[in-house]
Amino acid sequence: MLTRHDLEKLRQLGLKEHEDFFQRNPQLRTAYFDSLIAVCLCQGAATHYLKPIEYPRLKDFDIWHFYCESPNTGFPYRAHKRLEKAYMDRPVDFLKRAIPKEIVESHTYQPEKIIMSYLQQRNTETKRLLLQKSIIGLHPERIFAQVLWNPDMSRPAPPDDKKA
Repeated sequence: MLTRHDLEKLRQLGLKEHEDFFQRNPQLRTAYFDSLIAVCLCQGAATHYLKPIEYPRLKDFDIWHFYCESPNTGFPYRAHKRLEKAYMDRPVDFLKRAIPKEIVESHTYQPEKIIMSYLQQRNTETKRLLLQKSIIGLHPERIFAQVLWNPDMSRPAPPDDKKA
């Protein structure tokens, strides 16, 4: 069962990957480093966090980074990094997407609305995959542990850490 403490550890991994990504891709640093909108736990692990009894199997962690698209510099479409046995002896996949600037500007300082607007406006495989399961905010702090999306449309309270 995942707790808020686990989400904090996953946030730290996500923020470290944000730094590492630009070490590996210095040509993107100027355009994207400071345009990070949010880091989110998505797919199976996010659903497991909300419903550990219904979804007991935790095979990996999918951590998504969302950036504001630069008008001058393209973002790698399939930016992906996998770390084996990175947390709880399971793999962590880091995936990244750039969100069009007009979507970002229409929801200034509201990462949860930016992400959902992006997913609702795009008809892509990414959208389909992400909307099949839950999305939990990790960063920035104002969305930490917040349910950004739950496909059941019921937003249950996260598990009580005291029970863990």
